Amino acid sequence: MQEVADLAVVGGGAAGLACAAAAGRLGLSVIVLERTDRCGSKLALAGGGKGNFTHAEPPRTMARRFDCDARLIMPLLRRFPYQRIVEFFSSLGIEARTDDDGCVWPKGTDAAGIKDALLREMATHGVVVRTGCRVTGLEPGWHVQMADSTTAAASSVCIATGGASYPWTGSTGDGPALCRGLGLKTVEWFPALASLRTRDDLSGLAGVTQPGVEMTLLVAGDAPRTATGHFIFAHAHVSGSSVLNLCGYAARALAEHRQVVLRVNWVPGRTASDLAEEFATGRTAHPKKQLGTFLGAFVARRLAARLCAFARVPVDRILTKLSRTEQESIIHQLRSTEFAIVGTEPIERATVTGGGVSLEEIDLHTMQARRYPGLYCAGEALDIWAETGGYNLHFAWATGIAVAEAAAGKELR
Repeated sequence: MQEVADLAVVGGGAAGLACAAAAGRLGLSVIVLERTDRCGSKLALAGGGKGNFTHAEPPRTMARRFDCDARLIMPLLRRFPYQRIVEFFSSLGIEARTDDDGCVWPKGTDAAGIKDALLREMATHGVVVRTGCRVTGLEPGWHVQMADSTTAAASSVCIATGGASYPWTGSTGDGPALCRGLGLKTVEWFPALASLRTRDDLSGLAGVTQPGVEMTLLVAGDAPRTATGHFIFAHAHVSGSSVLNLCGYAARALAEHRQVVLRVNWVPGRTASDLAEEFATGRTAHPKKQLGTFLGAFVARRLAARLCAFARVPVDRILTKLSRTEQESIIHQLRSTEFAIVGTEPIERATVTGGGVSLEEIDLHTMQARRYPGLYCAGEALDIWAETGGYNLHFAWATGIAVAEAAAGKELR
């Protein structure tokens, strides 16, 4: 049995569904080949299920959120600014609201609603969806081979198989393996947005959240990277959106056996002199106050006790008994606690993975493989990732629609 279409889309996730919906609108016959029993399972989890689907930033600012040279991705982002993505979903009946941080969310629905809107649009234009269909090979021409011995013939093929996290949703990273079979260069998967594992056992701090923290990732051989946001202690990891945004750089360095340290300033905006003055004021106003209680004004009490341990100062030390050396050590910990990073969460639990088909192989205007006319890649199957906040979904939509336009030989508006 052989099915024939203008465009075969391998993978029914965010990029694949956007590609199929856009291609259907442009009059192409489209078949979507999805290995699980339903499309969009991982998409339905986006933003904690609430579905932040892009970010209200101009292209130049957004380009800095991605793990690549901004010059590579700028043409794509100029062509697909967030307003165009909002307009695309508005045409599907999904209206947008923007929060104070710039995240764009669907109004009156959620991530599952976005998935359903794409599926409805596909059905309107006669897109054929085959679920339970595992693709095992590609043959230029294009012939797509399936595990059940059937094939699909198409003028063009879009690899939109996603990354390698949440494998139960079907995101098992098949795309790069298919492309490797054609000789394309790929990069091994790694966790790009995930929690970090420290050498120190911090399980006693599980559940502690410290807001407004400034973090610096120090990687041997690289320039420091900074982030600001919530810092969350879990049982085996440290987390929070800003920690996640640093993870990919840490994971790549660890794979190369380089040293990685996370330096944390728990009191950004306060200099060492500012803190010394606050200690002096505290001694005068509350001479019998214990150090741990005093530090509770800056950090959570359990964290205060751990910082005292790091500084090797008893947590029950009375302020008036605190030596100058001890005070300086505590102030140093408040402004510059260092955690040796030895790993990440397992890749299966990463929000987004890095790795995939090398960008060297792809024309980022059309998303077509440079060596194989008619072969395209979109979304997380490519070796590129971005910070949290809707950027990765923005890339999925933009690349998926770009493939549809290239396959149809026109631009969708």
